[in-house]
Amino acid sequence: MKALDFLGKKQFRYVISDITIMELLAGCKTVKRRNEIEKIIETYDRAPLNESVVQKAIALIGRYSVQQYSLHLPDVLIAATAYHYQLPLKSYNTKDFDFIKEVKLL
Repeated sequence: MKALDFLGKKQFRYVISDITIMELLAGCKTVKRRNEIEKIIETYDRAPLNESVVQKAIALIGRYSVQQYSLHLPDVLIAATAYHYQLPLKSYNTKDFDFIKEVKLL
């Protein structure tokens, strides 16, 4: 898993969103893999969901959903988290985020 390899390197100080944690855990096919992910995740600071993140997600949906962009709720919540905490976003699925002007991609 490319994302897990990246997270395991710890080259910089990263923060991981609650939604990203949920996506990683939901994708686990085995207990062993889940344990590996949990071990890596526990070394990161978390960017929790809160009311401000939810409000920013609603604003992003309002801005981008009526345009030609394909929005998925987990991606909107991840973008809103980066936007709220003023953090750049690392994603291997840049097409899910590159049109969101409020977020800087790494």
